[in-house]
Amino acid sequence: MISYLFSSIAKLKVRIRSYYKIRSVNSNLHHKNWDNINGAKDGMMHFFHREPEVTQTGDFDGILKAFHDLPKPLQDCLLCFFKFPPMATLKRTPMMYLWIGQGYISEYLHSEGYVWDVEVHAGKIFDELIAKGFIEPIYQKCSLVPDSCRISLPIRSSLYQEAEVRGFTSNNINPLDLDLGFAWGGLDGHSCLINVGEAIISCEPKLFENMKHIRSLYLGRWESSAMHHIELADTKILHGLNKLNSLAFLSLRGISMITELPTFILELNNLMIIDLRACHNLEVIPTNIGSLKSLTHLDMSECYFLEHMPKSLALLSNLQVLKGFLIGDFDNNKQLCTLLDLLALQKLRKLNIYISVKELLRLQDLKYLGRFESLKKLTISWGGCSLQAPAEAEAFDNATLPPRVQKLDLQCFPTTRLPYNWMMPGKHMELKKLYIRGGHLCDLHEIQERQGEQWTLEILHLKYLSELNIDWRKLRILFPMLIYSHQVECPKVTNFPCDERGVWMDNKAINTHVQLQKYLKTSGMISSSSNWGSSSTSARDDSNICPVDEK
Repeated sequence: MISYLFSSIAKLKVRIRSYYKIRSVNSNLHHKNWDNINGAKDGMMHFFHREPEVTQTGDFDGILKAFHDLPKPLQDCLLCFFKFPPMATLKRTPMMYLWIGQGYISEYLHSEGYVWDVEVHAGKIFDELIAKGFIEPIYQKCSLVPDSCRISLPIRSSLYQEAEVRGFTSNNINPLDLDLGFAWGGLDGHSCLINVGEAIISCEPKLFENMKHIRSLYLGRWESSAMHHIELADTKILHGLNKLNSLAFLSLRGISMITELPTFILELNNLMIIDLRACHNLEVIPTNIGSLKSLTHLDMSECYFLEHMPKSLALLSNLQVLKGFLIGDFDNNKQLCTLLDLLALQKLRKLNIYISVKELLRLQDLKYLGRFESLKKLTISWGGCSLQAPAEAEAFDNATLPPRVQKLDLQCFPTTRLPYNWMMPGKHMELKKLYIRGGHLCDLHEIQERQGEQWTLEILHLKYLSELNIDWRKLRILFPMLIYSHQVECPKVTNFPCDERGVWMDNKAINTHVQLQKYLKTSGMISSSSNWGSSSTSARDDSNICPVDEK
């Protein structure tokens, strides 16, 4: 009954015409194959396995030469696009996870010098492939940094034979006789399995028996839209993973009907990334998850049935990114992980926290935020709690922000004012991006300029703040280095000189940034673009680019 309900909802979603869907750059042809989620597989998968014909029109030889001039790790990163349907728009994060899982980032680091922030190096790879014209940047939401990308048909056509020879295509002979809804690639020891189009995963656990050397298993959703519903027909399917000792990347993103992770996953010692985002039925994280010593990325965001965080999270000494960390009420029967425990994670640079508390004692955990010295990006979301009592407000005021935080994202803020200790320019000189979305905030009077100290904030987002009362001129005094601001449904923010999108930007500052990028390209610090097969729908004139942070 539940399975039928989920399927019915998914079918209804894909049939509703949405204004935002129409305007999205992700409204590509391959999405149409999901209209009939439970339809015939042959019709559903036809587009996924139709490759462009290989032609030698255009600069065919030039493309191949430029490809062979790339370092081997960058060649492998580019050929990963062939595991997905033609013209598929791919988000940066899923591709980055795949590159890390396949070991391409590690190969790249050998020539760059080791830095444990692998996402910095993934960003360099994206920039290089874009600059050389191999992939097209997709600027969603007027972003300075491309939020998504794709490979054009001319590039795909020119490099297809190269990808096929190396085993990167989804059309190569399948040694496991897999269903057409999966893409398999497995030469040179870099094997992976990707779900490119299966809405209902109903394979047998024995499917994985011959995959002992697989490095990446991407069963979950890679599309950016939540309309791509995926359901696990039987949780026993996951039991087939127990022999995948080489597995580095496991994605179950967006898969329904998973209530808990099998404990044998803790025996997969090479796991670096576990992506559980939007597994809406997930209730339990294994108690001993801290035994995964190689884990660098753990995403539990949008898993709303989780009630507590296991204590052993604090043992993940190599963890760099933790999303979906829950601060909830105490449970005397369980050992819960707290922010104090997470201080042991010295490599942690990105932390997303969800707060849903009734007990004051757990709220006081926030005072430890100021001791996370390596943290650069912090997101805090409040769920249904409003802090009105004096004792609650006092506990909140005792909290401080990480000293090196560069991006702060506050969602559904629960009080009418920001804690004074949070917004002090002398303590947070590296803060460049501030997002405040929803909640009860009334003013920004606590954000004050102290004598001899100025805010270095450059990007400000204010969204759905119906009670926020401030004048634009006051904002400019508070943030003299502001180059971009975006406001949505903030009726009491007065004299805001924005365009129809709610965007204001300092064109002079933007142009300075663009000129700097052009200088780096022409000087050889960033390779100049050849723009093979670039699309007018994805590329845009530099003067129209707005500096919005990537997600």
